[in-house]
Amino acid sequence: MNLNRRSFLGLAGLTAAAAVTGCSSSGGGTAGSKAGAAGGGPLKMPTYVPFAGPAPDLPGNAQGLDPGYLKFPAGPVKTVKAVPGDGSTITGLTYYDGPIVPQMDANAFWQEVNKRLGITFQLDTGNDDGYPTKFNTTVAGGDVKDLMWVAPNQGITKIAQLAEAKFADLTPYLSGDAVKEYPNLANFQEMTWQAAVMNGRIWGVPVPYSFFGQVYVGNKKSWDSVDGFTATSPDELIEKFKQLTDAKAGRWALEPAYGNAVGQFSQLFGAVAVNNWKLEGGKLTHAFETEEYLAGLEMAIKAFKAGVFYPDPKITDIASKVAQGTVAAQVVSGAGWVGIPNQPGYGTAWEMTTFVPFSHAGGKGVHNLARGSVGFTGISNKHDEKKTKMLLKVLDYLAAPFGSEEWFFLNYGVAGAQHTMEKGAPVKTKEGETQLAFTNQLKFVNQSPEFLYYPGLDETTKTIHSTQQKLLEISQPSAVLGHYSETYINKGQSLTAKVYEFVDDAVTGRRSLTEFKSVVEEFKSGGGDKMRKEFEESIAKRG
Repeated sequence: MNLNRRSFLGLAGLTAAAAVTGCSSSGGGTAGSKAGAAGGGPLKMPTYVPFAGPAPDLPGNAQGLDPGYLKFPAGPVKTVKAVPGDGSTITGLTYYDGPIVPQMDANAFWQEVNKRLGITFQLDTGNDDGYPTKFNTTVAGGDVKDLMWVAPNQGITKIAQLAEAKFADLTPYLSGDAVKEYPNLANFQEMTWQAAVMNGRIWGVPVPYSFFGQVYVGNKKSWDSVDGFTATSPDELIEKFKQLTDAKAGRWALEPAYGNAVGQFSQLFGAVAVNNWKLEGGKLTHAFETEEYLAGLEMAIKAFKAGVFYPDPKITDIASKVAQGTVAAQVVSGAGWVGIPNQPGYGTAWEMTTFVPFSHAGGKGVHNLARGSVGFTGISNKHDEKKTKMLLKVLDYLAAPFGSEEWFFLNYGVAGAQHTMEKGAPVKTKEGETQLAFTNQLKFVNQSPEFLYYPGLDETTKTIHSTQQKLLEISQPSAVLGHYSETYINKGQSLTAKVYEFVDDAVTGRRSLTEFKSVVEEFKSGGGDKMRKEFEESIAKRG
């Protein structure tokens, strides 16, 4: 929740095909050879060892509940006992889309990072538009960096083959209790690690992210006028939508994101998330094939006919409309949801409310969890075991949690230079605001797990923490998390996009709902059935 990591989620079009042409699948260096020899048998996920630092006021847990802090920890603890680096230069390629970062020779913070890590960090980056090209060019040219950020669910093709050809198999170093050599990495929950697993092996270190999937977040004042953002039935919820809508007065209940609405409504009927799968008896069913998803689509059509969606589907400033009360609710990702209190325009108290799905038949609904990671950082397999372990220690340092000395340094730099202390909490200096942009580049190499800390907003922190608990009680993870399908990587986005186009047309009345069955059949024949087969084979292999 502590940095802007939202825009990259649209990243697509990466291809690793050129990288693996003519490459052996066994890896190239000593680390790869060692991993190959240690291969075989079911994967034992890294042991979870929670951070034993300053106790949070609101505890987190292994299921993804974020720890909450009502005040800045007064006594940060040291989590890295020795300088991790060996004095060498480390190269890296990662994602970044933010303010210009002063380069190393003009950035005192970057220089201090090098000193504390015991390395010289040469980090190259690409943004939404430039990262795919930079990644492809780097790998195809044989210039694989020591550390490479990849997001296997964002359109990278042949990533499993790329990993086997170019990355060190980290399974021997991280599986089971072996991860305890890197205590900050051991602080990652099991679901986070799944992002780095392919074909039953660990091919990198995951970059932690929120466990929480998409949710409806609403303007609290608006929803208080109709007794809150909750209901006991779909009809009651739609009635509240109608009460909040007054086109003549310029007020509407929902943002015009119809596919997101269907995804949210389907959770009231027990459906799996869009782009997700339900596993029963070793067999997978895609959300599009379920009656629950169809029920969500029918509910969205009913809501549209009631006129409760904002009328302009091309709107670009929906967040401000929600803050103003022009629109009562929008769908955001879990991490975006907890980040809202840090956005300008929300005053000194959290003025938002979150919808917790109920069941259409009474009782609880379901909440579809996210992946718990924004991809992983692979380590080049050109290094021997000693160098591979050194790079893991560097990643371990970057993963230092909130409440540690290392986290404090990585986020606020050196006292008097990049920050000052005011009322027991750090405040960035003018130089710090500029120089510390480098840490936002590092956070896509690795970073701490999520946490809740909103200075002066105690009730906000408590409310978000409490809502997370409610969502976790009804949560379901993806059935294919930690499993790989090349067809999904190659065709998943284009195939689902066609279904979403139909969903938009059906909700708005441009096409008949009777066509949905043929649209789903086209999805299945175009690659959906092949995805299913590949995922099922992976699930069976893992056991």
